Amino acid sequence: MFKTEYIYELIEGDLSKKGYTSFLSCFAYYIGKYNWSKNIIVSETASSNYWSADDIKELAHQFFEWTISKRKFDYLNKIPESYLSYYFLQILISFVANRISEKQQKAGLSFEKCKELVVEIGKEKYFNKEVKGTAYLFGNSFEYEDIKNDFEMDSSLKYLSHYRIPESTKHYKPLVSMVLEDVFNVVESPVSLSKLVKTVFELFDQSSFSEVPNEAVYPEEPQETDSQKYTIIKDILNDVSKEDAQIILEYFFQSNGDRSLSVLADKYGLAKSTLHHKTESFKKKIVTNYIPENEEDGVLFLQNLSAALDELAK
Repeated sequence: MFKTEYIYELIEGDLSKKGYTSFLSCFAYYIGKYNWSKNIIVSETASSNYWSADDIKELAHQFFEWTISKRKFDYLNKIPESYLSYYFLQILISFVANRISEKQQKAGLSFEKCKELVVEIGKEKYFNKEVKGTAYLFGNSFEYEDIKNDFEMDSSLKYLSHYRIPESTKHYKPLVSMVLEDVFNVVESPVSLSKLVKTVFELFDQSSFSEVPNEAVYPEEPQETDSQKYTIIKDILNDVSKEDAQIILEYFFQSNGDRSLSVLADKYGLAKSTLHHKTESFKKKIVTNYIPENEEDGVLFLQNLSAALDELAK
């Protein structure tokens, strides 16, 4: 994770050589961990996906320029110090997601991206079942006898119109979901996953894009509504006890006093290793369940999370 001392140096405009080296090491680590494609940097050398030391430096410089131009550091002084490293990582992820989104906007919807979304939506909205070694999807439970043959399906599908994807499209999931619904309404039969992906992809008119590559791109993060965000907080706190809520609230969110693990261990009569496990597990739950859309959204989320913890700790 990013070291808070170097984040403060960066915010103050006085980044040391040691701090700069530390940032580069962190960038290299997350590039490998998340397998980021090199095309997220604007470079003439991005034809290969091998990350050289110079490529990592270029990513760092472009990230810093982006954060300054977008005023991404304006809210960092409101973030609790123990949460700062994680939050800085979310800014980096936001930068990468923005670059991926820009690439997708120019490239259109790839076949691999379409497949990812069909699988994702299929798990969320449809009944999945394997029949004779083939995965099928449908709106409700079904048997082998309910599956129409390809000729019947194709005869129905030919009446479906193509769906044009405008160049300004940012989120493909709603479009894919709509096409899936239309396909099932027309065929009125379980459809194999492979045929479903091919059918949905071919129903999109991408003539507004000059080129539609076949390589896979990263899925876009869905935009949560306010009610979904409160549900996320509820899920994060699902198995948190009253005492754990007190510990987490004091360690992460109190602005005054000594919040070190040693002090808290003495206060609550717990081993330091136990406290470390509790705090790290809580961090992982947040990372797994929530990524802020922007700094304002992140600060608001932390405020709501703090308030929920405070209520639970009473």
